[in-house]
Amino acid sequence: MNARLTLAAIALASALVLLGYFWPQPSPNDVLAASDDWALPAPLPREPRTELPANLATYWPGRKPTSSTAAATDPADSTPGTTQRDWTLIGIIRQGNSLSALVQDPQRNILTLKTGDRLDEARTVRQLAPTALLWQDDQGGTGELLLYPEPAAE
Repeated sequence: MNARLTLAAIALASALVLLGYFWPQPSPNDVLAASDDWALPAPLPREPRTELPANLATYWPGRKPTSSTAAATDPADSTPGTTQRDWTLIGIIRQGNSLSALVQDPQRNILTLKTGDRLDEARTVRQLAPTALLWQDDQGGTGELLLYPEPAAE
């Protein structure tokens, strides 16, 4: 009798396993796909564009004002072939322990300079810092080119 109960329990357990095998539960992907009724969110309202300032050079380190009236009053800048006397420090490059500077000369050429190189006929690069180039002229005067210059006052 004990053997019959054990055999019946084993048969019932295997029947339940086979019953689950023939009728499996739905996969989680099917359940999620059926219950996910979503839509893309509505787009955000577009903000109106702000106009650029009339004189962009006061906010960005530039050479010439962007307004046509200010550019028309300075005929020397508008004529082609003229040179300006200001240099621009574009970046400082560090390779190991050595620093070099990328500068833009008055003719808009990009130069790579190291300490001791000539900036122009009268000035020599004295020192390079992470955000500045320090120069010295032949008379002993010094100056610096800043990587991030302060904006010009209005």
